[in-house]
Parts: sequence; C-alpha cells; structure tokens
Amino acid sequence: MTAPLAERSPWVAEAALNARPFASDEARAEALVEVILATDAAKRIDLFQVYPELAGIEASEGRMSEESTGEQDRLGLTRLRGPESRRLAAPNAAYRLRFGYPFILAPHRIPDRASIIAIFEQRRKASPVEEHTTTNAEIAPVIRNRAVKAFGNATVSSNQLESEPQE
Repeated sequence: MTAPLAERSPWVAEAALNARPFASDEARAEALVEVILATDAAKRIDLFQVYPELAGIEASEGRMSEESTGEQDRLGLTRLRGPESRRLAAPNAAYRLRFGYPFILAPHRIPDRASIIAIFEQRRKASPVEEHTTTNAEIAPVIRNRAVKAFGNATVSSNQLESEPQE
C-alpha cells in the first residue's frame, strides 16, 4: 500500500514500486519522496496542484482525501467557519496567485493554527525556485507521517510523528 501516502498521485506509488522490496516502511516512504524529487519540475507542480488548500473549499465541501482531512482537522482547519475561514482565504489566494499552486505544509509539524498566517507570510516572500524547494521539503514529512500512521513503523524518529493539536 503506497497510494494514499502521496496525495492523489498514483504515479508516485507506481514508480516507487521499482524500489521493492522495501527494507522498512520508512524505506517505502523514502522511495516515494525520491520519485517526487527525481521527476521534472512541471510534474512536481502537477503534484502540488492536487493538494488541498488549508481550510479551503475542498475542506468545506468535504472533498479532501481521508489523509488530508485528518491532517487539517488536527489544527481545526476542517471546522473553520465565517471570519476564521475568511482569514485564511486571502493568504491562500495570494499564495496561489504568486506561485501557481496551493500552499502546502506538513500540518503535523505546526504547533497551532495561529502559526499558519506567519508561515504564509514568510513563504510568500520566497522566490519561485525557493518556494518550489520548500514545498518539496514540506511534502516529504507528510509522506513519512502518513507512512507512520498507516504502518506504525518504529524506525521513524519521534519528531516526525503527529503531535497533539493546539488551537
């Protein structure tokens, strides 16, 4: 099972299968990340496009993958309404306008919802190349965390595990 680890991108799992057998579930996650990093920039941007916005329309309409729903729900992002929802709509739109894909971060590494706006602002200042690199760096721990949740691999370090939410 590798498909749910890379957001709605079965091509990543299919390419990673060539690395079988995996020595561990962590190795499986690393193989997925290596596939992403080895592909061309245009295909990586296509991958970025399938990720849902934080507290975006996908969340409000219930169209996120089970994995993304759980990750965003940890910070209460799937339950935002009214002013709280609109507070993230502007940074989401500005980010997408600047970079051409949704803002992606590893929610399990974010301590609380209040930190998200500051992270948006910091990352919006990056060049497109820097942000492309940062986005890849955010996807990698998402895949690793999903592997831990799916397979319970004890070889993954504890700082990669989901921590308790703080709102």
